[in-house]
Amino acid sequence: MDFSHLAFEFQWEQCFSLIDKWKTTMIDHIINIHQEKSSEIQIYKEQAEKNFFHEKKNFILNMNEYFQHTCIRSYEINLFKNKLNQLKKNIIQRPLPLHIEIESYSLNKLINIYQLFNKQLFDQRKILAEYKIPTQTIYLMSTSNNQIIIVNNQLKIFLYDKLIGFIDEINMLDYTNEYLNDICWSINYKNFLFLCDYSLWSLENLCLKKLAHISNKKHFLNNLTSFHNYVFFIYDRGEYIDRWIIQPEWKLDKRWIKYNNNDILLSINSNNDYLLIYTNKLIQLCSDDLIIQYTIDLSNQEHLYSNFIFLSSYKIWLTVDKETQLLKYFHLNNRIIQTLDQIYVRTISSMGNNELALVTKDDYHLQILSI
Repeated sequence: MDFSHLAFEFQWEQCFSLIDKWKTTMIDHIINIHQEKSSEIQIYKEQAEKNFFHEKKNFILNMNEYFQHTCIRSYEINLFKNKLNQLKKNIIQRPLPLHIEIESYSLNKLINIYQLFNKQLFDQRKILAEYKIPTQTIYLMSTSNNQIIIVNNQLKIFLYDKLIGFIDEINMLDYTNEYLNDICWSINYKNFLFLCDYSLWSLENLCLKKLAHISNKKHFLNNLTSFHNYVFFIYDRGEYIDRWIIQPEWKLDKRWIKYNNNDILLSINSNNDYLLIYTNKLIQLCSDDLIIQYTIDLSNQEHLYSNFIFLSSYKIWLTVDKETQLLKYFHLNNRIIQTLDQIYVRTISSMGNNELALVTKDDYHLQILSI
């Protein structure tokens, strides 16, 4: 009897069981939702089943090849025993392949299904493209679904396309004497935004174009993020947070003033649902009115983080430890920052739902990955 297949099927039966229990309590209201989510799980199962049988087939082929040798040494036997023990451990202790959230108290909220994110999943990543970058320093990186921008410490801007590779190089100092502090991609504006000390620029036909003068000479602009039809700016270390309207013209819409001088606002980021505000004491997810929805306490941590990006397929935020350059992540329902051991990157950015662009730690290659 194939016990590994039974264990595999049992895990997926547990996933189906979670939504089946919810179905029985609300059958009159949610039958359509239940059918939709069951189909979604079925798609995940079929994808996992292909990988499962492929791994099992490879193991059997390797085992058959192993026993074709006329002479088998003792250390080889021990190695094979270790492989069998590891396989047995994986069968018995294999976790559920999906994380399923069900909010039974509200009929208006759908069931959220997403794959678990861990080191094993990241190790199975596919490299879609890889390019050697012409700089040993990396100051900033930003991405859209198809383009990548890398900036070095000399403010040279390197433009890449996911499929084509290197496109062009731009020198920021040819356009302004201000220092470049941050870059982001704006979905609504459909362009990259460049934040300098006092002004905002965009990339138009491989040239930089000044969009607006944002600040006076008393306060520097540090960070920005694009959120729906707004752009949010951070001044200095959070003395002000501005919300500007993108269209039809760039103009100030609202300003928040920092009242707690002990908090240092380090960066601001966003996904489709939240603004992420990162300070020396906490991580907050907020609405576009800066109403706090979610908080992670960082008061007992000494780490500094950068490159906060959201992976919608797994419902997690990825970030990079600036000191160790280890890749880390946290989930909305688990307010703990977890580490992907032995995964080191210089910088990382998202390119859609399940693709990432990252610069490797040691050999300075730009990789576009699918996970």
